[in-house]
Amino acid sequence: MAPWEDFDSVYSFNKNFVYDGKVIEQILSNRRALDNQLFADRLLGLLGVKAVTKVYPPKSNADLRTLFGHIVSSPLDIHHKQALIYYLLKDCRAANDYASQFSRRFHLPEKYRLFIEGLWNLDRLEFRRAIEYLTEPSIIPTFPDEILYVLTLPQLPKHDDSLVMAYYLTVSPPLASTKVRKAFFRTLCRSSITEAFYFTRNYDDSLRQNYLAQLIEFVHATEAGETRSKRAMELIGLPFDDQEEGWFEDCLLHGNAKGLHGAKDTVMMRRLATGKVENLSADLESLGGKKVDGLNWDILRQGIQPSQT
Repeated sequence: MAPWEDFDSVYSFNKNFVYDGKVIEQILSNRRALDNQLFADRLLGLLGVKAVTKVYPPKSNADLRTLFGHIVSSPLDIHHKQALIYYLLKDCRAANDYASQFSRRFHLPEKYRLFIEGLWNLDRLEFRRAIEYLTEPSIIPTFPDEILYVLTLPQLPKHDDSLVMAYYLTVSPPLASTKVRKAFFRTLCRSSITEAFYFTRNYDDSLRQNYLAQLIEFVHATEAGETRSKRAMELIGLPFDDQEEGWFEDCLLHGNAKGLHGAKDTVMMRRLATGKVENLSADLESLGGKKVDGLNWDILRQGIQPSQT
């Protein structure tokens, strides 16, 4: 048995080491915040460990030894096993950096160390520090969509949309699931309605239409006030092609956005902005006499309709 596979050798600083109760509670709290799955859980899942949440964090020295045994006996290659041990040593949080001592002693490749540093900091909700590690060029992206999704969660402390964009632009996650696509696109919408719109054009028609509908719903679900007004005007002024124009109206008049505040008004404002105020549908004709920003729809329409000769 190599020294790094022997618990007493690795934990020679304290062979009876146990996790502090406060550390355990913080790990459990962070797991709940991260949709009930830490990145440590994902790493241990690669070992084939079942009921990961009962294994980590270990509650006693015996539990820690059992978890250590799962790692060293797994079919993973040496460096993956050592990386997982490095993660566990990060939890010691002692004045002496036992994790770094371990990596130097057993020559853990730097790309593995940086990757684990990133995941460990994500699990501790230290997102800025995590991204400093996870955007290193030497790292082969692993769990990229999962990392991006965690960064998009606005309810977490220290959430920062700029970190989402930094990770996306550096790593280019595949956005393979609907959940990740929606979460990332919400971040784009918060950043810029126009940039989010041009992003939609990178995809096929089906996904492009879904993204556009999400953009429209995002604008109309924004809390009333100056921000929503600015976003609405930016949306109305987008350079839609004929297909996008159709999707826009269909979403607001017949789709998921039809019940949102100001849906029909937005369509009418777009019609006014583009001069397309003839042959209105019954939905839009029903706005006759309604006021927007103190102006009557009929007066607005008459003002831009061509005079009859």
